[in-house]
Amino acid sequence: MILNKNQKIVLWVALGIIVLMGLFPPWINTMNISNKNLSSNLIKEFAAGYHLIFISPTKNGWTDSDGLWYMYSFSLDYGRLFLQWLMVILVSGTLLYLLREPQIKS
Repeated sequence: MILNKNQKIVLWVALGIIVLMGLFPPWINTMNISNKNLSSNLIKEFAAGYHLIFISPTKNGWTDSDGLWYMYSFSLDYGRLFLQWLMVILVSGTLLYLLREPQIKS
């Protein structure tokens, strides 16, 4: 299969977007809240935005406030990154199909 000019543009743009998504992936902030007196834990996860792959959003660690221990940890959101890549592949594949040149039947 030979790609025409428009298909090549779509392919290169899609590859560029996938590389940028890999360089600036989504992160998850996991917060573990511990009560010193009751020995109970509460774990909450929420999005921490997009940051360079080599530098996490902030440092992991503990803080103490009002009798509660807060532990913060950051990790990559692999599920969301995979879903983003999948969407780019599906959209670019559809565009590659729609931008094909009509074939002449002889």
